[in-house]
Amino acid sequence: MTALRVLQSVHGQLGVLATAALLHPALLLRRGQRPSRRGRWALVLSAGFAVLAWSAGVFIYPDYRRVVKRPLFHLSTEAGLLFEVKEHFAVAVVCLALGGLVAALVAPAGERAIRRAAALMFALASALSALVVGLGVYVASIHGF
Repeated sequence: MTALRVLQSVHGQLGVLATAALLHPALLLRRGQRPSRRGRWALVLSAGFAVLAWSAGVFIYPDYRRVVKRPLFHLSTEAGLLFEVKEHFAVAVVCLALGGLVAALVAPAGERAIRRAAALMFALASALSALVVGLGVYVASIHGF
């Protein structure tokens, strides 16, 4: 197995982990209650997994462009375009996760609506992350990974 394939696998596993981890803060904050100290750490870790998965993708992107992207478009234009969409959705996941994190952590004690909005951001980030993972699996199956 080549180093690129190993890194792609790690990137994919981090994406799956981020998808699951982002659901926890959505449930934690849905009632708008202020998170405990432990809960705040859970929020940070959840957003951190999303950033870590995205960062792994950024790390392997130069090799991906050189080795995978052009052949992928030759095999299937649809798969190539879906991968481009996947990249943009991944950025949206990170933005939603970080936005939810900031909203949850800086919301004043009485502002339940802000924490409920943060819960929605985390839920959307988790759902979009699941879509990103699904698109990644589809594209990998087309390319033969």
